[in-house]
Amino acid sequence: MSVKIKLHRMDRVYRPPDVIDGVIIIDTPSSVSHQGVRLTAVGTIVFQLSARQVGVFEALYKSVKPIELMHKVVDIQAPGKFPRGKTEIPFAISLDTPKEGKLFESFHGAYVNIQYLLTAELIRGYLQKQMLEIVEFMVEERKEQMPRRLLESTPVNFYITQDTQKHVIAPALRSGGFKITGRVVTQCPLSEYVMGELTVEHSAIPISSIDLQLLRVESIVAGDRMATEASEIQRTQVVDGDVCRGLVVPIYMVLPRLLTCPTLAAGYC
Repeated sequence: MSVKIKLHRMDRVYRPPDVIDGVIIIDTPSSVSHQGVRLTAVGTIVFQLSARQVGVFEALYKSVKPIELMHKVVDIQAPGKFPRGKTEIPFAISLDTPKEGKLFESFHGAYVNIQYLLTAELIRGYLQKQMLEIVEFMVEERKEQMPRRLLESTPVNFYITQDTQKHVIAPALRSGGFKITGRVVTQCPLSEYVMGELTVEHSAIPISSIDLQLLRVESIVAGDRMATEASEIQRTQVVDGDVCRGLVVPIYMVLPRLLTCPTLAAGYC
């Protein structure tokens, strides 16, 4: 016997006040009695320790409890009996913004997880094993609720030469030099891609490839202590081979939604 949740929205992305709808599928080899089917929607902010900061924030970690953003319980099916085979039970639950506070966007980070879960539970007798299915769904902010400055962001110019590098580079490249210029939009909605362009103006040696590295910088402050963790969450290749000098190469980088978080601050204690 199994319990499954099937959401009608394939990408599982919702924006308040959307309605989360779908079906709960009960598959049983024979008829089975039950005490009801319950659906629970929970949203929480969970603080966790990074492996690099073990020994620094244990006291804070033990004192901070998960912050509940939403908690809804809906009885989908009254007690009864399911026949042999598959039974589909439709459900719908509204994603309402709480009266006090807000629903922060989904995020899986090094220190903080903002997670929303749907749990379908087939309630059985006292001595029988309960059947559960848990599915994560993602919450995003509506575009019209975003600050207008994000929607009208101005591209930032950049340049890369041998003099801007902090690591050791090849002697031929150091003596002959290289120069890459371009521009990139540094503020954008998480549902859109990062746009820009780059141009290889000069390089003393052939180029094999050019990659864009996306780093996530996450900080946490506790008293007079602050820990910052930078981790690579995506690498995108934009050039393969020795690109023509002076050629404008477009940049389109799709952000990994669950691993990318908007800049925000929450006044929770």
